[in-house]
Amino acid sequence: MRALLVALAMVGVAGVAGAQDNASPNGEVRSNAAARPVPPTARKAAEAAIRAGLTDPNGAAFRAEGAVVAASVKRAFGPLVEGPIAVVCGQFASRNPSGGYGGYVWFYAAIKDGQVLWTDIDDGSGAPDAAYDSCKGAGLAG
Repeated sequence: MRALLVALAMVGVAGVAGAQDNASPNGEVRSNAAARPVPPTARKAAEAAIRAGLTDPNGAAFRAEGAVVAASVKRAFGPLVEGPIAVVCGQFASRNPSGGYGGYVWFYAAIKDGQVLWTDIDDGSGAPDAAYDSCKGAGLAG
């Protein structure tokens, strides 16, 4: 089952490049040289999409969030989606049954016109994964 989840996550990778056309191993994004402002609702929409997939939606703690706007994004082998597309990246931890929080994992969200197109979440193993790679490609992870 874990292998299936990792395979699905790998299919869902997208990368973002700043101010130029750029092909990445996992996807492609074109950004305009003139930066657009990130919609004020983008981070909340990304957090809501991540929370919706959790066992305890109110038990998520977010940190290190960043956002950019891209002219278009491409998810792995999927079609190019024209933008503007808000890309939100960051980390979150889920509350465990004892009330504490586990380790932080990376998430990636692509949002167009207020609608979340897709999200990617790393598996928590500590190794770089689809979401981290996409966030790094977007310039939102170190």
